[in-house]
Amino acid sequence: MTGTLRGLLAGLLLLALFPTADATEIQGKSMTLPATERQVKVTYFRAPGEAKRPAALLLHGAGGFDRRIADYNRYASALANQGIDAYLVYYYSEADERGMSLGGADTFTDRYRAWAKLVDDLADYLIKQGDSNGNVGLVGFSNGGILATGASTLDPKINAAVIYYGTEPWPLKERAKRFPPLLVLHGDADQVIPVIAGHQLKALADDVGAKAELVIYPGEGHGFGANVAGNGADALKRTLTFLKRELSAK
Repeated sequence: MTGTLRGLLAGLLLLALFPTADATEIQGKSMTLPATERQVKVTYFRAPGEAKRPAALLLHGAGGFDRRIADYNRYASALANQGIDAYLVYYYSEADERGMSLGGADTFTDRYRAWAKLVDDLADYLIKQGDSNGNVGLVGFSNGGILATGASTLDPKINAAVIYYGTEPWPLKERAKRFPPLLVLHGDADQVIPVIAGHQLKALADDVGAKAELVIYPGEGHGFGANVAGNGADALKRTLTFLKRELSAK
């Protein structure tokens, strides 16, 4: 199958899943947003129209967005087409990138709390903008999913979080006391972050009185979240439904 045909089929699939979406793929705009630690590079996908609207911050896994940037761009465009401003957040500094490229375990645990603060700073900034409806959500993939659980437990202004094959926020070294509504998505054949982690996160959310939905995909491995077909398409559809419900103006 040629690349052109694959792209056409992917576009048709998105239209079939989301028939109200604009057929035109929304293009991202590179920019920086302020956080206490530093200015943070993001790619911004603006939702059409002039109405006040929510925002979603997308948090990458250990390898960043760029290895599958076309897929993540399509994902963010789908969010924007459904009325949610979407931001691909490059939360690594240059030093973080070097550390992660050398294995990353120490960098991840040492920098986790600072990254969570950085994400919360961005969320707080966006909520204050004139075009915001006052709501912001997180969508985290793998390490980004682990980061999203930490950022969302630390900042009560986070209204919702979607966790793709993540875990509870263990690098905080303290038990989470709260979460916003969570949508937890995991494959039961994941060899990188085993599915038990999804069950444990759901149990912890239940224990602290948070609303949490756990969806397990039989036979699915790690990294399906960026796909626009199969389980990735179903997960995106669930994400859109969840975020539109939880981030609507209250």
